[in-house]
Amino acid sequence: MYVLRLLGFFDDFGYAGELAVGPLRGQMQPAGEPDEAEIVQYLDVGHHVTYFMEAGVDVLTGEVHRHTSGCSSLVTDGVWIWRADFAHYLEAYHVPLPAAFTARVRRLHHQMPDLVGADFAPVFDELVAGFGWTEVDPWDAGSVLRPRPRAVLTRREFVARLRQQRPSGPWGRAPRKPRRGRE
Repeated sequence: MYVLRLLGFFDDFGYAGELAVGPLRGQMQPAGEPDEAEIVQYLDVGHHVTYFMEAGVDVLTGEVHRHTSGCSSLVTDGVWIWRADFAHYLEAYHVPLPAAFTARVRRLHHQMPDLVGADFAPVFDELVAGFGWTEVDPWDAGSVLRPRPRAVLTRREFVARLRQQRPSGPWGRAPRKPRRGRE
């Protein structure tokens, strides 16, 4: 039996039992790994196992972030599984990472590996059992998925775009109507 390796399944997201790693607030650190930016990029290009169409916000601040759309979709590198928004929480709160995960990412030189179906099928079966999903088609053991280019904005790009979209000028006041002249 494969041991499911999960990243960032905090209590705040509603996970219970052995899936949850505790509250997010208790995991926050003042600084992250020296190569945190590269690890964030690695997380961003992971292979999607599931796609969920909901939108969520940062569970601590209530603000939108670059992974708001589909935030709880599951992503993998073939060994580790994380939520699509885990990169945001790593970047914003510098949550600790398991040593085995950071060693793997560094050994791969921060490059997402291909997802080989024959290797990932047992992991997928464990994932299905761990989350209690029913009526799920088995993973195609003959497939090989190549990593896609990064599809999500960096945090800096997201903030810059968000600032560009805000309207400028007087807020809440309509322009004055011109007065009619008296004749």
